[in-house]
Parts: sequence; C-alpha cells; structure tokens
Amino acid sequence: MKAPERRAGPPRIVYVYLAVIVVTWAGNWPLMKLALDDAPPLVFVLLRLIGTVVLMAPLLAAMRVQLLPIPGERLGLFWVGQFQVAGFLLFAIVGLAIEAPGRAIVLAYTFSLWAIPIGILLGVERLGRFHLIGAAIGFAGLLLFMNPGLVDWSSGRTLLGNAFLLLSAIAWAFGSCLYRRRVWRTGFWTQTFWQLVVSAPVVLAFALPQITDEPIHWSVSLVAILAYNWIVTTALGYFLWALVLTAMPATTAGQVLALTPVGGFLLSTVIFGGAVSADVIASIVLIVAGIILTLRA
Repeated sequence: MKAPERRAGPPRIVYVYLAVIVVTWAGNWPLMKLALDDAPPLVFVLLRLIGTVVLMAPLLAAMRVQLLPIPGERLGLFWVGQFQVAGFLLFAIVGLAIEAPGRAIVLAYTFSLWAIPIGILLGVERLGRFHLIGAAIGFAGLLLFMNPGLVDWSSGRTLLGNAFLLLSAIAWAFGSCLYRRRVWRTGFWTQTFWQLVVSAPVVLAFALPQITDEPIHWSVSLVAILAYNWIVTTALGYFLWALVLTAMPATTAGQVLALTPVGGFLLSTVIFGGAVSADVIASIVLIVAGIILTLRA
C-alpha cells in the first residue's frame, strides 16, 4: 500500500522574507522617532507618502500594472485607504512624537484585537473560541500595559499620546474590516498604490499648518530615514509580503508578523534606553499571545 504523501510546507526562503519584514518594520519605529528631531510629525508622514508614490509609480508602470482600480471599486478602496493608511499613519506619528517608540509599536499593533468587536459590528467577523480567548488575553495584556505603574495618568500629554496610538490601531482595524466586507477584483499592487495616492491629499490637509509654521531641518539622517521608508519598509516590504502570501496563508504569515512589536520594543529599549520591568514583559507577552490566537481564528 502506498504511503500517503506529505504535504510540502512553504519554501524556507519564505521565512527569510518574513524575517526581513519583521526586522525592517520593527526597526522603523525607532528610526521614525529619530527623524522627528528634524521634521514635524505630520510633514514626515507626508514626505513618506509622496516619496513612496513617486518611487512606486514608474516601477508599477514598468511592470505593466494598472495604476487605477477597476471601476466600481475605487470608492471602496478609497475609504479603506483613509482608515488603514491615512488614519493609521496620522494617529501613529502623533502618538510616536509623544511616546517612546517601543511603547508606540506595541499599542499600534493591537489592531487585530480591535478588529474583533469592529468586525462583529460590521458583520464580517463571527465570534469563535479562539476569538474569545485571544481577545480576553490580548486586552488583559493591554490593561496591564496601561497600568499606573507604566503610564502617568496625571499627565494629559501622556494620556493623549497613548490615546492616539490606540486610535491608530483602531483605524487600521476598521480599514481592514471594511476591506473584508467584499471580494476585490483589483490586483494587489494597484490596491496598494491607490490607497497610498488617495491618502496623500488628506495627510497634506493636516500637515499644512506644520509646513508653514515649523521648518524642516534637512540632514543626512532625515534623508536616509525617508529613503529607508520609501524603499525598504514600503516598496520592499510590500513586495516581500506579496511573495509570502503566494506561499502560505495570510493567517500563518500574520502570526509571524506578531513578532514585530516585540522586535520594535527591544530595539527601542537598546537605542533609547528605559527599564524593562516584569509587568512590561508580562503585558507584551499577553498582547502578542492574544494577537496570535485571534489570527489563528
């Protein structure tokens, strides 16, 4: 009797791609914090978006990728982009300007936890066992991460910074749930490019006061960090993510990406310093465990 064939797993190179994504995305948060010494927060986001669009447009044209979504899907993808690109980036950068990058990345990456109640409200999520367990563990970790021993509840500025970071996660989650409400025929690269393009005018509107009131201090480090965002975290990051999704399910890949806030927190601690107490470690472990369980669902 012929032995059953084993199902081949994804090629090992896929895990290399994921490792590159995790390291580069995690490392970007401390770099963005450094960039804010030279550029106002909202202006930095605007420069990041414009540079990425300018870089991607000729590359996609050379790849013969359509730059406009299929008619009938443009408005839907417009609103998805407003939340998971414009909303996320604007809230996140304001929060990052106030809070340490390690704390910022952990709070921003709680988006998959917020996607559960939002998804239920929008009718795209069914509450299952892993949802309940993951949400309970993740939100328990979030409550621990917000305890008075780690957050100065008497400081309005501190509370505002944490609130913006949580709003960035909620915006990302809302955009993701909007995206899941229908099946899209537009290609991956066109969707990505369109969301970046339609987000730029919104970011420009919010950044205008800072453009006129706060000068940009052009430096080698600022240009290098912007180039890193254009080429590595966006163009290369999305390209590798597309390759990963051709070889493994998005849920499996997402579980690996849950390591990103851990890496970001560790890198931030090394670069900027700060105490790593037992409650910090416990809260991050609970949050990441909750994210992984909700992704499994």
